[in-house]
Amino acid sequence: MVTAGVVIFSVIWFALALGRPLANPDEGRYAEIPREMVAWDDWVTPHLNDLAYLEKPPLQYWVTALAYKLFGVGEWTARLWTMLSAWLNVVLVFLLGRRLWGLRAGVLAAVLLASTALHFAMGQILTLDMSFTFLMTAMLCAFCMAQAIRDSALRESRRWILGSWLVLGLAVLTKGLVAVVIAAAVLSIYVLWQRDWAVLRTMRPVAGLVVLVTVTAPWFIQVSRENPDFLQFFFIREHFQRYLTDVARRVEPWWFLPATLAAGVLPWLPQMAAALWHGWRSGAPRGQLDLRRLFWIWCVFLVAFFSLSSSKLAPYVLPVLPPLALLTASREKCLDPRALRVSIGLLLLFAVALPVYGLVAELSSRDPRVLAVVNDAWPTILVFDLIALTAAMLSWRATQRGRSLQAIVGIAAAWFLGLSVLFATVGRHDSLRSGRSLAAQIPADLVAHAPIFSVQTYDQTLAFYLRKTMFLVDWRGELDYGLRYAPGRTITDRARFEQTWRDLANGIAIMSHETYAQLDARGLPMRVLGRDKRRVAVSRQ
Repeated sequence: MVTAGVVIFSVIWFALALGRPLANPDEGRYAEIPREMVAWDDWVTPHLNDLAYLEKPPLQYWVTALAYKLFGVGEWTARLWTMLSAWLNVVLVFLLGRRLWGLRAGVLAAVLLASTALHFAMGQILTLDMSFTFLMTAMLCAFCMAQAIRDSALRESRRWILGSWLVLGLAVLTKGLVAVVIAAAVLSIYVLWQRDWAVLRTMRPVAGLVVLVTVTAPWFIQVSRENPDFLQFFFIREHFQRYLTDVARRVEPWWFLPATLAAGVLPWLPQMAAALWHGWRSGAPRGQLDLRRLFWIWCVFLVAFFSLSSSKLAPYVLPVLPPLALLTASREKCLDPRALRVSIGLLLLFAVALPVYGLVAELSSRDPRVLAVVNDAWPTILVFDLIALTAAMLSWRATQRGRSLQAIVGIAAAWFLGLSVLFATVGRHDSLRSGRSLAAQIPADLVAHAPIFSVQTYDQTLAFYLRKTMFLVDWRGELDYGLRYAPGRTITDRARFEQTWRDLANGIAIMSHETYAQLDARGLPMRVLGRDKRRVAVSRQ
């Protein structure tokens, strides 16, 4: 029964990305960079739209580029590492929970994490956050294994510690120095609070630092040679300035990430909130190993650390979820019937909120694009509500009969299946956030021979679907760094573009409907190739 459930969960999980268009900007960006890595055969300096893009290290780009080489360039292969990372997170919390507290704790941790809203969503959306979360979770699990056996199997404990240093290096190659900051801060707080000095004897700092440097240094050295100002841009701007200032323009109030975490752990808010509320009060004496306290420190530190930053995004709390699932599953009161009834209520509340939101959007919006999305979503909303209502009744009955574990599995299955239905249907054929439908309307033979201009806009999915980079017109955005060293890839204003366009024998231009109307009124020669809900594609003749 359990094996069948795992197989069904896995098949659904990896099938959800089939055919779903990439969304602008993040999914387009992180699909296109490895495509260009393969196309240009440059595995040192990442490029986006044929411009150097050095905001993040290359590990995920390397893995995705390898997937492209093995399975071909496509939406599914672009998302493969993200989906696999989320799946492996569930496996890791199961294995560690079983090792520390028994089979039930491992199963509970896996079930809780797999059905948590934020972990599910970010496991299906192509960003760097899920792979970073997986690597940080793997590092934490290896560290915990080393501590759990430090008194009984010293040699094996040392191997686990070196494994944790190795995975920490891979995390640095995914998102930078923040991985080291988190690991060092959490470990320091834990040791000072718990006075578990034995941890320090297991760390093998010299050998560990050798492993860390061996993993990370080659790329940093080589990319610095090829891009002389890399160190200043990557470490000063992308680390310190991004954290301390609003240079990234992602300013949010202090409560943004705690609120994101509260919404992201649905439907397990009562169980996980209780685990955080009581988690700091551990029964282990000072001086002894206390992994529950370690998990609690990890969760609280990450939320506090990123909340203090001037740059905040919702996925920043994602690395909290695996240890929080473990912390929750380790508590006997995780199966408290009262908390389970609240979870059932949250499932029903979300089921009610979906059609209410659809009705409000339908009545208040005059935007035909919004109305089209809502109309397409109604069958999915009804299916979600049917799943939620059925699961709520069965889980409620299970709590009444004292079968709390059965109730948890029922709630988790409903949430997982309901979210799967939403991801499998809503927005799949919509062009609000993807350039797939527009790219399909542009003749491939024209794309192969004509230059492409993106006029006062830049959809990061278009280059991926067209398999070709574009000249930017009056737009710089996050490509400003690369454009400093390749000024020939941009036209600074629209007037110069008009002159360039008139002089061309042929070309393709992508622009908004408003820009097209303005240029058409000026008599610019354009033949419409295709349209979507946001943009127009035209050719010179």
